[in-house]
Amino acid sequence: MPEFTYTAVDAGGGRQRGTIAADDSVAASQLLHERRLQPISLVETIRRSPQSRSSGKRQTDDAVALLIGEVATLLEAGVPLAEAIATLADAHEDGHPLKQVLKSIRGGSSFSDALGSSGLKLPVFVSQLVRAGESTGKLGAALRAAATHLEAEVQFAQEARNALLYPIVLIGSGLLATLVMFVFVVPRFATVLDNPKADLPWISKMVLGLGLWLTQHQVVVGAVLALLVVFLVWASRRADVRQAAWELAARLPVLGPWTRHAEVARWASLFAVLLNSRVPLLAALAQANETLRRRRLRADAGAALAEVRGGKGLSQALGDAALLDAAGLNLIRVGERAGSLGQTVASLARMHATQSQLRLKRFLVLLEPMAILMISLVLGGIMISVMLAITSLTNVL
Repeated sequence: MPEFTYTAVDAGGGRQRGTIAADDSVAASQLLHERRLQPISLVETIRRSPQSRSSGKRQTDDAVALLIGEVATLLEAGVPLAEAIATLADAHEDGHPLKQVLKSIRGGSSFSDALGSSGLKLPVFVSQLVRAGESTGKLGAALRAAATHLEAEVQFAQEARNALLYPIVLIGSGLLATLVMFVFVVPRFATVLDNPKADLPWISKMVLGLGLWLTQHQVVVGAVLALLVVFLVWASRRADVRQAAWELAARLPVLGPWTRHAEVARWASLFAVLLNSRVPLLAALAQANETLRRRRLRADAGAALAEVRGGKGLSQALGDAALLDAAGLNLIRVGERAGSLGQTVASLARMHATQSQLRLKRFLVLLEPMAILMISLVLGGIMISVMLAITSLTNVL
């Protein structure tokens, strides 16, 4: 049965820490309420074998976002920083970066310095937010803003993968069906090619010949397909390949506008989070520019940053760099005049996020019928070529 490490407040207002065994977090919370304890933090204890502890640990984006969110929850509940880190560190195995964070804090280091030297793979903007939170005395709010943005990044990636899952399965099924037709069905009619009296159409000759060749070279075809799969998996893990694919998508008619809206939404979202957390404008703009993946957008954003450093207004610099459209520039101008730049940039992020979702849905609406049409044309062409071959043989007989 899973165990959960909890921090709770008893009836007298005192804090209690301990572990409790339950089927899930909901059951653990109910057990604590039955003991008249109000849970503040409830974290499942992770148990690993010695082999897994000694092996390399992969810090996923969602795990990092969850960890930052848990620290923010404890701080917002009034738990001291060292006690919050100790509570979370106890729920992880030896060697977890939180152990180093706790050691550094108890040694007198600031939380931002402790995070930087812990080995946690945190984006640079998280360190900016933590430093801003320490300087303003609102560390919990700064960590909550960081966790919210990290969760939004993870959700965006997950939604993109889920949206593409069905078309990928559809195309893969179509390719598999086509391969089965060529390997198992078409070769049964390949003997028609040896009949000199059969007047076969060119498409029948091509399909029957290809099916016969695939049957005779199944080992070679299988090896090539396996190597192709390995190559695609290897290429998908390379940053330069993903960057090239993203640049290619930006040039396509339907995907191009989607990539731009998606990037501007991520840029504006982080920019707003940093501004609302009292990060200086130039530092916030520089960190937001790091989220841009397209080379053209990064160059435009870099030019805007240089002009702002030179004393030009943000809206004017963004307009000269053509990074935003007219509606976005109007929002920036309103924010500059009203002194609420963080709120207006957040509205800009929501606007582009909505446009990004609409563009993605439009792409999927086009992709699914196009994939079905292409698969139907291929399979239908194979069947028609086989039927034409049978018809030509019947005419000879």
